[in-house]
Amino acid sequence: MMRHHFRHRVAVIAALAASVVGGSAHAAGRGGYAQQQGAQISQQQRPQQQRPQQATPKRAQTQVSDGAIAGVVSASNQLEISLATIARKQARSREVKDFAREMIESHTQAERRLSALLRRHRIQVQPTRVSAMLVGHAPLFAAYLRRQPAQKFDQAFMNAQVMTHRYQLRMLDEQLIPKAKEPALRQELQSMREEVVHHLERAQAIQANLAKQQQGR
Repeated sequence: MMRHHFRHRVAVIAALAASVVGGSAHAAGRGGYAQQQGAQISQQQRPQQQRPQQATPKRAQTQVSDGAIAGVVSASNQLEISLATIARKQARSREVKDFAREMIESHTQAERRLSALLRRHRIQVQPTRVSAMLVGHAPLFAAYLRRQPAQKFDQAFMNAQVMTHRYQLRMLDEQLIPKAKEPALRQELQSMREEVVHHLERAQAIQANLAKQQQGR
């Protein structure tokens, strides 16, 4: 049940990113706002499907700012750092601990590069519904991991890493990279994509190794 809720929350973020990355900035009441959006997303999409003549969704997609993109990237970095910090303390496997350390270092460096880029090009971060959901759901993801039994934590963390990195790749490919206007930001997103692919491949390999170890017991 807990894993189902985790998968649902990550899927909601991905679905929202696919449609409203460039939506109006609503950062107030982050946690409650994020949960409200998660509950309303299916209702928001249904009327759009019933009224295909309306151009509102398409119009919203063309209004994505570099600041909005930066907000999503930053929130994603913070989410990965927070989850990896938990794993460094609770994981049993050395391989999982090393992966968690790599996530902390990689996403911390990515956040520093992003901050420096934004300063150089005078881009101001703009909160969006996607970044608000990432921030608001981070404590829920963390609570999910902390509640895992010690013998199941490593597998749960790696399952979560595979899911989150898949959706990060989807956001980069479908929304963030195509919508970036500043060439330097687009280049940074391309570099981030390469890192995400590497992280996903490593996460999948560790996930498979843990599954084999469980079967051999």
